[in-house]
Amino acid sequence: MRSRLTLLLPLLLLCVAAAWYWLTPHYSKEDEAYYTSVFCAIHHDDSRRFVADMRTVIEGGNSDYALQKTHFQPRLGEHIAEAWQKLSAGQKAQASADAAQCRALLSAALN
Repeated sequence: MRSRLTLLLPLLLLCVAAAWYWLTPHYSKEDEAYYTSVFCAIHHDDSRRFVADMRTVIEGGNSDYALQKTHFQPRLGEHIAEAWQKLSAGQKAQASADAAQCRALLSAALN
């Protein structure tokens, strides 16, 4: 009985760790950079529209004849919007005035 428990417990912990790793979102740096650029291109007037506006831009860029269409990743969009919310009012004003500054500030907030 004890030997079965010593065998099953590490196996169970390994399965839980693998499931946790598999279920947590992992975004590539390229995807984060693309979503950051898209976010910096949209209007920042209404925070309730951030994710919807990003979806419109990303999925609206697909051609009807494209073989591989870009699909919006809502969790990544929300992650970028949350990073924006963490910026101070001064940083948001700076970012709204300059897209390059916006990308730099958001990239720093994501790390």
